[in-house]
Amino acid sequence: MKLLHAIVPLAILSRVCLAQQDLLSQLPKCAVLCFAAAIPTTKCDLTDFGCLCLDTPFINTVAACNAGNCTVVDNLQATNQTYAACGVPIRSKSNTILGLAASFGAMAWLMVILRLVDRATSSNSKLGWDDALVALSALSSVGMTVPAILATRYRFGTDIWGMTPDQITGSLKVLYYCYPFYMTTELFCQASILAFYLRFMMDQKTLVFIKGLMVFVVVFGIANTFCMVFQVWPINFFWNGWRGEMVADTAIDMNKFSFVRGGIEIVLDLVILALPLPMLYNLHMSLEKKIHIMSMFCVGFVITGVSCARLASLVQFAKTSNPTYDNVPTIYWCAIEADLFIIVACMPSIHAAFSRWFSSGDSSQSTGYDRSDKSSYFNRSKRTAEESSSTQTFGGGISKSTEVNVFHTQRSEASDVELVDRPYLKDFDQKRKGSQ
Repeated sequence: MKLLHAIVPLAILSRVCLAQQDLLSQLPKCAVLCFAAAIPTTKCDLTDFGCLCLDTPFINTVAACNAGNCTVVDNLQATNQTYAACGVPIRSKSNTILGLAASFGAMAWLMVILRLVDRATSSNSKLGWDDALVALSALSSVGMTVPAILATRYRFGTDIWGMTPDQITGSLKVLYYCYPFYMTTELFCQASILAFYLRFMMDQKTLVFIKGLMVFVVVFGIANTFCMVFQVWPINFFWNGWRGEMVADTAIDMNKFSFVRGGIEIVLDLVILALPLPMLYNLHMSLEKKIHIMSMFCVGFVITGVSCARLASLVQFAKTSNPTYDNVPTIYWCAIEADLFIIVACMPSIHAAFSRWFSSGDSSQSTGYDRSDKSSYFNRSKRTAEESSSTQTFGGGISKSTEVNVFHTQRSEASDVELVDRPYLKDFDQKRKGSQ
């Protein structure tokens, strides 16, 4: 028994010594020198590796020395080996990026396909510029989603010290293509929503404002895309600069740029999404239907919350020394924001399509006199006019003629949901104005 008590500590001690020797043999030379230089700062026995791992001042001293005396690659290797020896696990959020980017991207594409199929096959609507623009936004979203997914193949989302140099470079290289396509996706989506508004808004001042806003959206979106493509020169600094072996000739402060651009985008989103609400409130329909339609448009304000979450993630990213892990929220919030914008842009069309596909075919009829309020003309699937005239003769040869126009409308439930262009209504308005 005494012999056993003597052998066990010796075995443990030898394992600790072997572990230390194994660690020192795997560390870069600069890290070994830093380890030796930091020994005077600890009170732990050098054979007590567990104590050394928990000695925060000692670990911080070694880390600071490594950062100042080792190359970036050697420093990451030293960090990886030290954490592995101390039993610190390597974290990964790669599956989070993969799951969110793929799921929201698939939902966005499904909505666009349903919208385009319905528009192409329905007799009550036709393809327009808004459909073309939302299709472009869906194509652009592929250029954003695919690089984000490919980056996870390079283990992006993992602690940077747990990745090989080739994995870091490869992940950053594919992510370079993600950001410009994020910009173009939002550009096409915002333009699509504004083009959709042009289908049914008839107030001239509002139309001028929408067209002016569309010009601003296009110019602002192109400028943002240009800045993302040429955020640094030479461009390959984006994926090679992390090594610290090259210097950029010019570079945009992406943190400041992202905050300024993000603030402007939030204001733009609020203006675009709030534009139709006053007109929707004045539609001639029940309060229940008004609330139903307006709430559908108000879902878009969720995008504002996502934008704020993305900006909040930039605060942490600006301070990090672990970008491949801490940048994960920025990546998936960008993907969610852009794909959610596409989904919101398609919601009125999809709701109308579902109402047509799953309705019993019944429709409600309504009648009314000719009104100057154009909102009473929206979404009529069938319109007929009946004219009657009467002449009343008074004494003295004076006669009075009265003409009454009665309009009959057959309106489906879907017509209350999707506000789309009805050319014959606009023609009627023009003829009516000309006769006045």
